[in-house]
Amino acid sequence: MDFVPNITGTLIRLEEDENSRFRFEVWFDYTKRAMNLIREGAMLAVPNFASNSDEQHMSILEVVSILPMHYALGDDARGYPGFVVEAAKSAVNDWEEQETESTEDVTKIRCIAIPTNFEVVQSTRPTGEKPNLREESNLPMVGASVHLLDTEFTEYVANYGIREDENTIIAGALIRDPNVRIRVRVEDLLRTHFGVFGFTGAGKSNLVSTLVSRILTESQETVKIVIFDLMGEYIGLLIDQLCELSSAKIICLDERSVPDQVARCLNGENALLDEAAEVFSRTALLPKALKPHTRDFAKALKRLITDRKIKLWRLEEDLTVSEAVREGNPWGSRQKGHKPYNEISAIVGSVFGKYYDTEEKLTPDLAGTLLDQLRAHPRYTEYEADFRNLVSILFRVIKSGEGKVAWAISIDELVNELNSSDRSTLYLIQSHDPHLLREFAHRFGEKMYDARRKSGTIAPLVSFIFDEADEFIPRDASGSYEKSRDIAMTLARRGRKFGLGIGIATQRVRYLDTSIMAQPHTYFVSKMPRQSDRQVVAEAFGVSEDMFRQTFKFKKGDWLLMSYDATGLEAIPIPIHCEDANERVKEFLERINRGVASSGARTR
Repeated sequence: MDFVPNITGTLIRLEEDENSRFRFEVWFDYTKRAMNLIREGAMLAVPNFASNSDEQHMSILEVVSILPMHYALGDDARGYPGFVVEAAKSAVNDWEEQETESTEDVTKIRCIAIPTNFEVVQSTRPTGEKPNLREESNLPMVGASVHLLDTEFTEYVANYGIREDENTIIAGALIRDPNVRIRVRVEDLLRTHFGVFGFTGAGKSNLVSTLVSRILTESQETVKIVIFDLMGEYIGLLIDQLCELSSAKIICLDERSVPDQVARCLNGENALLDEAAEVFSRTALLPKALKPHTRDFAKALKRLITDRKIKLWRLEEDLTVSEAVREGNPWGSRQKGHKPYNEISAIVGSVFGKYYDTEEKLTPDLAGTLLDQLRAHPRYTEYEADFRNLVSILFRVIKSGEGKVAWAISIDELVNELNSSDRSTLYLIQSHDPHLLREFAHRFGEKMYDARRKSGTIAPLVSFIFDEADEFIPRDASGSYEKSRDIAMTLARRGRKFGLGIGIATQRVRYLDTSIMAQPHTYFVSKMPRQSDRQVVAEAFGVSEDMFRQTFKFKKGDWLLMSYDATGLEAIPIPIHCEDANERVKEFLERINRGVASSGARTR
């Protein structure tokens, strides 16, 4: 075990903490060098009470807060203003002069640290054996010397318990030391769910793009990713994966989700290819950093159109008559046995009874016939408002049958692809209508869950990622919000045993359904200025305000990674910096421009 030389502190205080078990205060002698090396996320080693004449036991702590102190200034600036200002000015000399050696007792570096629950044990006699890292056996000794772990041993501790042969990806690097790479287990990240929480500008979509790209590129096992893209951000952020992964697709829920030229081109009007790609690139939502590459982006979109990677969901290929009635729900919230409920049931039975509780598909022709029969019923006018949703579904099915769509795909085809273990898959689900996106999420998730449940299938891993999650799983829900929340609840609570997980990303944490919010085992947290948002995360994961305080200093790309399963340090927050997805995409677009990027060739 190696320590950073010439940096030694003292454990000043130990107190109990309801979130991290204990909270430690450590003082280091101030130097500029020490201030640059001791940062949030730094690992410290301090002797504990299990030490004896044969073995030294050193508890491993993690720094969560750091602050330089000057005795002349103290903690109170309410003295005579002239004295306070002069004291502050004189303190500058002490800060500046102590570059690599501490010469003043009045300057200290005050650190707050939490236990990692590990200790390192080494013999007091030279043996040539490596120190042994294991679970902590006793408390650190107040007054003992504290040492700063070097890069190699910090990485060893941070990834302890992760075997070399495990399926992992590098989530990022320690903020204080970019040479310390932090790994996460792919299966635990996806199967036991993850959440990405941060305020506007923190880079939530950028992080999701980076994680998804690394999983699809580096995973040793087949993985399936489904992203419900409410804002249409991920075409730009994942264009490299869409082009290079053979089974990647953009799923449009209606033709208005793409420009008309794109739809016509996909239907066979090949002469429109260049125009379609150009219009698509102008209407797509690109991050500012990628705006200068719009022309190259159009070339990538042209490739997607040529490779037929943009698909249109055809409602009539998936919907049975009984499903249409259940989704239309003409009963609303009425209770069984009441007069309106019974009368509406009589109308449903009269019109749909022949097909109800069967597997009869709702084709456009059948939808037209049923709509005519429903409107012709003598009591339809009396309950017309109750049948509004069901009539809307029938209309959509009728309209979807107007002309053959060459780029159509059904949910059954999507489910079959997700259950196939031969190659990894990426689906981006998009729609101009958020209600339709939520309804599709419910239908798609239910079919996927039922297929796995009935067959007992548990592989390959599938993760359903809800971007802008407050629009899918709100605390107070009705209509389409209730449907998407219900399927998210099903996947969060019961999906993991069938290899189905969820990912949720949002800035408005306090609006999320709390029972779903508590399900993820892995969190990525950035700046959250609102205390109400921080409290929700703190209660869900069990972290203290001290741990959140370091996020206030985070720059874009900095995240506090916390996990019960996926990381080596269980439930210990690790401040990491993640790769900028824009740089990865920019590099791909430059390769597109040079004509060296592959097209739909990668299966893993």
